[in-house]
Amino acid sequence: METKTLKADADFVKLIEKAADLHGHLGPFLVIGVRISILAKRILSINFEEQNKLQVTVKLPLMTPTSCIIDGIQAVTQCTIGNQRLKIKDSGSQINAYFKLQNLDRTLMINVNPKVIEELKNRCSKGTSNETLAREIAVMPESQLFTIEKQ
Repeated sequence: METKTLKADADFVKLIEKAADLHGHLGPFLVIGVRISILAKRILSINFEEQNKLQVTVKLPLMTPTSCIIDGIQAVTQCTIGNQRLKIKDSGSQINAYFKLQNLDRTLMINVNPKVIEELKNRCSKGTSNETLAREIAVMPESQLFTIEKQ
């Protein structure tokens, strides 16, 4: 599968804005959630009619800033805790999301590169702004940011 650098097209910008409105601010972990969801929907070829059949299980450390990924996923997938299509599990350290279409044989696991997470945390602790880091994550090649496991 070909991975590519995500361009800042109008639809992508709207999704980032929607996620930032839901979350309360723009940050790199929120953008990771948006990107992982866009990637999953593209790979699974989810159309509008199938959107409400999507289920997501996210495994990550349940603390900020990593938990901000959840809001990016909710904004793009419309899977929420309230509609019971989003499950969240504390992983301790790993970050991944499992996407499944109910009643269909289409599933996918996407892992976030732990080196990217460490670099984000390091740069954040040194004072790099959330907005700067978010812009960098927005254009980072998918192959640097994620590994994909088709189930």
